[in-house]
Amino acid sequence: MERFSTALPAERVNGVLDPASFTPLSPSTARTTLVTGSGLLEGEPVWIAATDPRRARGALGVAEADALCLLFGTARREPRPLLLLIDSAGAKVDEGLDALGAFRRLFREALVTRLAGVPMLALLGKSCFGGASMLACVCAQRVYGEQTLLAVSGPGVIEALGGKDELDATDVRQVRALMGAQARARLGSSEQLALDRIDAFRDCAARLLRKQAWGASAWDWEEQHAKLGQQLIRAAPPPASELALCLKRLERLLAVGYAPSARGHVCMALPPAGSQRPALFGLLSGGMVGATALWELCDALFALHRSNPQSPVLLLLDAAGHAATRHDEASMLSSYLAHLSLTGGWLARCGHDVSLWIPGAAAGAVYVAFAAPAAHVSALRSARIRILPQAAVRQILGADAQSSADAQTLLRAGVIDAFLDQRLEGYAALASVS
Repeated sequence: MERFSTALPAERVNGVLDPASFTPLSPSTARTTLVTGSGLLEGEPVWIAATDPRRARGALGVAEADALCLLFGTARREPRPLLLLIDSAGAKVDEGLDALGAFRRLFREALVTRLAGVPMLALLGKSCFGGASMLACVCAQRVYGEQTLLAVSGPGVIEALGGKDELDATDVRQVRALMGAQARARLGSSEQLALDRIDAFRDCAARLLRKQAWGASAWDWEEQHAKLGQQLIRAAPPPASELALCLKRLERLLAVGYAPSARGHVCMALPPAGSQRPALFGLLSGGMVGATALWELCDALFALHRSNPQSPVLLLLDAAGHAATRHDEASMLSSYLAHLSLTGGWLARCGHDVSLWIPGAAAGAVYVAFAAPAAHVSALRSARIRILPQAAVRQILGADAQSSADAQTLLRAGVIDAFLDQRLEGYAALASVS
């Protein structure tokens, strides 16, 4: 029986589905590396999409995001299980901010679809990195083959940023011990193993879909949050000097009547009692964001919902990117990024008005996690928003730097919706001297 890891996208799709049951959703074109459509699995109708790792390593850009957004929207209008066959290096970095804006739209559609109760299942090929790993983690279940690697950062990026002491990207055993299928399966029942055969993936998908309970009901944030808290390999708390700086930055953003505070890595400011003004929560260190900070932020947002179930929520982000470390990938950082997005999307579904301000830096997976659930994203004109942190782009493209984006590029690409009031530019001055 043919190996799932080496099969072509059409072979994977046709092998997972019942014979001759696949119908394309839209014509395949040279612009996209995706196959999307519908079919039957053991006689039951499903939606399906598959990336093509032969083309740009299955990377997802504007065309792929458009095709997946169409699929997600169709799956909500005609609810049936959705299978994502993912073998992808992540975003198309060479498309720059256009790809980042497209990922914001794509990830928002994925969140809305999952929270609408559509059963979503990810069947993973060899690679599942970057934004593709976050897309897999929005699904309720993931199926790994023997060759699968899943992480926000690929082995080469982790080594480039941390050196061989952090991870030797040429050491296959070390890499698999960190982000391989067996390592991921130990994290819980949402991570399933299958033999590297198309029929084994089909059987696993059919078995999971027969259970139905994991997809048909609304997202259970309490159970998922507790589970992620239990498996979290917690990082050390931020130093007092970092917290003091974050609070100073927060003060620059606050109107009269707010009192800034911090809990763990999270900066927050609640409005006066009885006010309809938004509650502010965010990460403002300007550094890298790890799993602990993301979980703490979700914890603070859930506490707000319990105490004030109608409060508007204003997320704040100033971070250079996600933490490309062995420590964070051991906890499966992708799941914490997806958890933050699902939390924001769930709050919006419960009636909270969720927005995002970016006063400083934002990049890649962390930007997407914050921006996808937000109905409105605003940034200072001095904000530094990139598709990936500079060091990661150099490792992937061999380029020395990313070109700076002008205001119109950020708006045109859909990365932001508006610029913040110039009176807040004092934040930028404070950030530049810190």
